[in-house]
Amino acid sequence: MMRMHFHYAWPRGILLAMVIAAADRHTGKMTLRRAHGQRPPLSPQFKPGRFSTKGGAIELRDVVVYVDGRTENTGTLEFAAALAFEHGAHLVGVFIQPELALSRAEMFVRGKGIEDVVAAHQGKLGGIEADRRALFESVARRHGIRAEWRLVPSADSGESAVHARYGDLAVVARQDPGDQQVGPPGLVESLILTSGRPTIVLPPRCTATPIRRILVGWNAGREATRAVADALPLLVRADTVEVLVVDRNGHFAGHGEEPGADVARHLARHGAQVEVRQLSSGGKDVGRLLLSRAAAFRADLIVIGAYGHSHLSEWIFGGVTRTALREAELPVLISR
Repeated sequence: MMRMHFHYAWPRGILLAMVIAAADRHTGKMTLRRAHGQRPPLSPQFKPGRFSTKGGAIELRDVVVYVDGRTENTGTLEFAAALAFEHGAHLVGVFIQPELALSRAEMFVRGKGIEDVVAAHQGKLGGIEADRRALFESVARRHGIRAEWRLVPSADSGESAVHARYGDLAVVARQDPGDQQVGPPGLVESLILTSGRPTIVLPPRCTATPIRRILVGWNAGREATRAVADALPLLVRADTVEVLVVDRNGHFAGHGEEPGADVARHLARHGAQVEVRQLSSGGKDVGRLLLSRAAAFRADLIVIGAYGHSHLSEWIFGGVTRTALREAELPVLISR
């Protein structure tokens, strides 16, 4: 058993507690806790929905949720609304107008008939939007949150990611495996690669569950560092956070003497309850190992950086990110 001791001070120079990190060589698990076993008392200025007493940055103020016109959105909206409610945030609904395919008969219409086809399609699109907007507004009212509705002409529009850039967090559901389309990258990929904001990707038919247990995939790289910083508003609220280090002697050199200890200490200083677990992949798929550990940990959310490499003018996600995007059965927060 190896023990490492860290000290940290609260504002005004008052020493509050000792943080003890204990690493078990057999399990690879390291736990950080305060020596007296208690959190410091909350500041008198603390209010639900706020984490800073005087303008700190650990806050969610705008949650952007993407509403698909082709699929059922209840679970996605419930998840985003519950998240906005818990953080006292404003909810922005961005409706992605679907592209309606022409029937064989409509493809051969000529003359004035074309105008009738266009009018019919516009009527269908208007009905779909009205239905999704009514659901969005109903969910927002039930949660008692501030909300607004926006419209994007289609998923291929570059405008989709623009809305995420002016929020703290984007929420989007990935496509059902049976609904994959061949062509340019979809909305999920576009948000991750171009928005510059963290994106929570939900599995199809997701249900709203509180985020109380979070698994962080940590390799000391730039992308993982960005993801941890972006996820801070969620990490400090969680009941427990596990930092997972796979193959501690990997190609990233920023781990330090004890992989996972530095990032765990950083999160503990923010008030997060952190444990560190070190595992060896044994040459197996790291992405599936991450998902397996998330299931064993009973995680409500996975936090990872988006890893990939460019090929000509396209981005291709690396193995861990690709596996999480395709196979995770729980929400995944991804940043790059």
